[in-house]
Amino acid sequence: MRQKNIHNLSHDEHYMINANSSKSELGGYYFYDRTEVLEMIPISARRLLDVGCGGGGLSHNLKKRQPIEVHGVELVTEAANHAQEHLDKVWNMTIEAALPEIPENYYDCIVAADVLEHLSDPWAVLSSLKSKLAPHGKIIASIPNIQNWGTLSELIQGKWDYLSEGILDRTHLRFFTRKSVEELFWNSGLHIRNIGTTKRGPVVPNNFILKNSISNKSLEQDGQTWQFLVEADIPAKENKPWISVIILNYNGIEDTIECLKSVKLIDYQNYNILVVDNGSNDDSVDTILKYYPEVNLLQTGTNLGYAGGNNAGIRWALDNGSDYILILNNDTVVDRDFLTHLVNMGCLDNKIGIVGPKNYYYNEPKKIWTIGANINNPSYLGYKTIGDGDSSESWNTVLQLDAVIGSAMLINRRVFETVGLLDERFFLCWEELDFCARAREAGYKCLFVPQAKIWHKVGSTLGEIESPLRTYFNTRNKPLWAKQHLSLSERIALLVDHIHILLRIICPHFGLADKNLSIPKRLLWSFSSWIKNIKRNLANPTNKATLIGLRDYYRGRFGNCPESIWKLQKGC
Repeated sequence: MRQKNIHNLSHDEHYMINANSSKSELGGYYFYDRTEVLEMIPISARRLLDVGCGGGGLSHNLKKRQPIEVHGVELVTEAANHAQEHLDKVWNMTIEAALPEIPENYYDCIVAADVLEHLSDPWAVLSSLKSKLAPHGKIIASIPNIQNWGTLSELIQGKWDYLSEGILDRTHLRFFTRKSVEELFWNSGLHIRNIGTTKRGPVVPNNFILKNSISNKSLEQDGQTWQFLVEADIPAKENKPWISVIILNYNGIEDTIECLKSVKLIDYQNYNILVVDNGSNDDSVDTILKYYPEVNLLQTGTNLGYAGGNNAGIRWALDNGSDYILILNNDTVVDRDFLTHLVNMGCLDNKIGIVGPKNYYYNEPKKIWTIGANINNPSYLGYKTIGDGDSSESWNTVLQLDAVIGSAMLINRRVFETVGLLDERFFLCWEELDFCARAREAGYKCLFVPQAKIWHKVGSTLGEIESPLRTYFNTRNKPLWAKQHLSLSERIALLVDHIHILLRIICPHFGLADKNLSIPKRLLWSFSSWIKNIKRNLANPTNKATLIGLRDYYRGRFGNCPESIWKLQKGC
C-alpha cells in the first residue's frame, strides 16, 4: 500500500503517529484520552486549562469535539513537547512554578486529572487555581481512592507495593478517600457540584462489613471505587443569610452578659439575638432587659434543660424566617469574625448541615479545648473529643467530624426541617451528639471551621468531668444515644460494660488479709475490709450518680434528673 504524503495527513493521523513514537519512550500513561473526564467538560467551554496534560490525549479529543482554546501544564519534557504540537500553549514545568504565568479569571474550565495526589500541597494549588477561573467557571478533577478494597485487602496482608501507575503510583505524595476529597475542595473555598466515581476491583466481602455499623458505611459505599470524579465551582455570591443567635440562660447572668457583649461586637450584619431564659430564679431577666433591651427575650417559665430550652428558641427562630440558627452557650466569648467564617463555610455546599468553631479554654486563651468529636472505636464507647490541650496553632484545616460540640453550632434550617429538633429526653449531655448523628444519617455533613474561634468556660455549667450532675446525665444518656444509632451487637457490648461498672462499685475485689494471721482472722478482717470498700464506693457522689443514671435509663426515666442528683451536686 502506498504511504500517505506527510503533508496530507489529518490532525488525528499526525497525533497518532507522534503519540505512537512517544509512547515507546514514555509509555501509554501520558497518552490516555480520559473519556470519563471529557464527558464532564461543558460543551459551552471555550477556554480550558489542562493541568498535567501529558501528551495531550484528552485535549486532542476535546478539540475534535468543540471549538476551544486549550492551555496545558506538564512537567515531563517529552510529554510536554508532544502536547505542544496539539495544544495552544504548554508550560513545561511544575504547576506551582506555572501559576504566576497562568492568566487570572480566564478559563471556563480547569482540568486536574490525576494530578492533585502528586503534589506536596494540593490545598494551596487548588486554592490558587480557583482564581484562574472565569465567572461561572468549573474545576474538574479525578482523584484515586485509597479506600479501594483491592488496595486495602493487600494492605491488610502486609503488602504496599508501589507501581508505575494506579492508586499506588510511586510518585503519589498524597492519598485520598471521599471524605478527604470533600475536605480538600471545601478548604479551597470551592463548592462541590457532584462527585462521580469509576469502579474497579473486587467487591468488599459481605462478612467483612458489619451491617448498620456507622464506621463501615463509607467502605460499603466506596470499597469498589477506583477514582473520584469531582465537579466544583466557585459558590455564587448571594445575600448574606439571616442568622438567629440563641443563647440559653439558667441562673448564669454574669456569663450571659459577657457572652452578649462579645456577640454584639461581631462583624456579621444579618443576625438577631434571642436569649432564652430557662426558668431562672435570680435577677437574670431584669438584668438582660436593663442592659440589652434590644435583644429578644423568651422565658420558658421552667428549666427545660439544654435540649428543651434551645428547642423553644429554635422554634421561635424558624417561625421568624431564619436561614441558619446558631446555638451558643452562655459561658462562651466569641471572636469578632467567628460568625462570618461559620456562615461562609456553611453556605459553601448544600450537604454541609452543621459547622462549629475552634473552642479555646477561657482561662487559657491559647490552649484548645476541642474542635469537635468523632465516634470511638469500638463505637459503643461513645465519642472522643479532639484537640484537648493542643496549642492555638494546631488544627488549621477544615475537617469533617462525627459531631460538632454544643457550645457553638451553626445549623442550616434544612437540617431541622429534615430531622426535627433536639431530643428533649436527653435534657443535658449527648443531645447535640444525637442531633449530629441524625443529621449525618440524613446525608448532612458536620464540619469544623478553624478560622472561627470562641473561648469557653469549661465546666461552669455542669461542673468538672466527674461531677455528679455530669456523671448522671452522661451515664443515663449514652445508652439512649446508642439505642438510636448503634447496632444490636454494639448495644450488647455496652450492656456488658454497664455490668462491669456495677460490679466495680457494688462488688469490689475481695483480697485475703495478712498471711501471718490465723485463717478465721484473715477471713474476718478481709470480709470487714471488703464491706468497708463497698460502703465507701456507695458513699462516693460520682458512684451514686452512676448507679442512679443506670437505674433511670433501664427504667426508661428521662428528662430532668432526680432531686437527689441536684443535692449531690450542691454537696460537692
